[in-house]
Amino acid sequence: MLDWVQDLRLWFDRKYEQPAREALLQLIERAKASFQEPLVSLAGTLERWFEPIVRYIRKRYTNGPTEGFNNTIKLIQRMAYGLRNERNRRKRILARCGRT
Repeated sequence: MLDWVQDLRLWFDRKYEQPAREALLQLIERAKASFQEPLVSLAGTLERWFEPIVRYIRKRYTNGPTEGFNNTIKLIQRMAYGLRNERNRRKRILARCGRT
C-alpha cells in the first residue's frame, strides 16, 4: 500500500498528459487488484474524477485558493452570527480576503 501511495505522489510530477493518463490508469488497476478496501474505494473515486485529475497535468492549477476563500467566509459568518449590521460583516469578509 505504501508503494502505491508513493507512486501516486510521483504521478503529480509528470509533465505530459498522455503518459500521465496511462500511468493513472495503471495506478487505478493496481489499487483494484490489491483488494484492500481503502485502495479499492480510492480507485473508484479516481475513476469518477479521472478527467479533472488528468487535466491538472495540462493546466497545473486547482480550485484550492477558491476553496480557502469560501472556508474563510464561512468562518467569518459563523463568528458574526447574531450581529445585526450586515455592512460590518461584509467589511470583515473583504478585509480578511484581501479587498478593502
